[in-house]
Amino acid sequence: MVQLYEYLTSSNRLEDDKSLEKERIFRKLYPKEAYDDARMRQAIYFLQESIESYFTFKKASEDEILSKLYLAQNYRERKLLKLHDKVMKEIQYKTETFPLLNDETLEQRYIIEKEKLLQLSEKSRAVALNYQEMSDLAEMAFIAKKLKLACLMLSHQKIYKKDYDFGMLDPLLAYLKGKESIFETPFIKVYYHIYNLFRFPQEEEHFFEVKKDLHNYDYAFNNAEKSDLYLIAINYCIGRMNIGGKSFVREAFELYKKGLENNILLESGFLSPLNFRNIVTAGTTLKEFDWVSSFIEEYQQYLGPEYRDNFVKFALARLYFEQGDYDRAQDLLIQFDIDDILINLTAKTMLIRLYYEKDEFLALESLLDSMRAYINRKKMLAYHKMSFKELISASKRLIKIQFNDRKKIEVLQNQINNSRILPSHMKEWFMEQLKKLRR
Repeated sequence: MVQLYEYLTSSNRLEDDKSLEKERIFRKLYPKEAYDDARMRQAIYFLQESIESYFTFKKASEDEILSKLYLAQNYRERKLLKLHDKVMKEIQYKTETFPLLNDETLEQRYIIEKEKLLQLSEKSRAVALNYQEMSDLAEMAFIAKKLKLACLMLSHQKIYKKDYDFGMLDPLLAYLKGKESIFETPFIKVYYHIYNLFRFPQEEEHFFEVKKDLHNYDYAFNNAEKSDLYLIAINYCIGRMNIGGKSFVREAFELYKKGLENNILLESGFLSPLNFRNIVTAGTTLKEFDWVSSFIEEYQQYLGPEYRDNFVKFALARLYFEQGDYDRAQDLLIQFDIDDILINLTAKTMLIRLYYEKDEFLALESLLDSMRAYINRKKMLAYHKMSFKELISASKRLIKIQFNDRKKIEVLQNQINNSRILPSHMKEWFMEQLKKLRR
């Protein structure tokens, strides 16, 4: 088995199909024997079993408390109670000095409490056991898991329009209203408000509770959890911005800055292109031009190589455009070419504004026609398709309005005001242009 492992892992043999032929491997292992397929398959089976056992052991060893708990269980089963007590004291010390309490560690603490009670019952059958703490931990672990899962289900439901049965969630939420002490656990408190963010987005107080708790209980979440929570809060801000909540641009921007400062927006050392773009958009909307310029310079290195060139061009184009440097912005946008449909259309939306404000109406007409053809041949969510089609329609109407043509201005104003699918920043832009035409 050792020889088989050494053969497979040397000289890049795992990448060479011929080196992996069973007959060839058998000759290397048993050069003086005739090929025996059953023996070869048995050697492969035992090697695979050993590797899988190693993977299992390695994974269990990564969690110090869990591995010690397995050790304690073994000592108890073997009646080695002194060694069991020693390991349980080590576990107790680790849990007391470890502030992270999430759905997984609450479950872990329940198992630890269960192990303590099993130990006591084996020491003496006459001991009166107290199951209260074990019950409390089981309840808290369940509540934490249920709230987190409900948030994941609501998020998935919103994107993919999938119906879910939330089971006993409603009775649980009713139960929580009378249990203020449970909200002393930050994980439960935050996910309770996250759930309400999804369920009742108009109740903005839940966002501010989440924001406050992410600051106050920073210690209570690991980086992966913090990253998820920050992005949920940011996406809530984006949702409010899309329906005209201007104050949430600043809220999103500050959350992005905090996430960058705490190094929790990088995944495997990379910043997602979507976050990079959204940070630039929020910063330029707020006229934080110096900060945005520094951000692009510093963080472009964290974009994947396949995205870097295009997204830096897009970011700089956005920066120059908002600064009023239309020529530099136009040069970059014309070079911009990416497979992502929405990003491509977002860049073209910037060109719509740019061509209009530079009075380049022939170029604008051509752009709008090419956008319509692009949208018709691409597969995309119906909501996005309708939104961009309405944008094109409104842009074409805007071009045709003569100065002070009050009737046409009023018709387009009503169309813009009544639209539920045009992005709020584009609605504002259209209204600004119509206001100029009335003068």
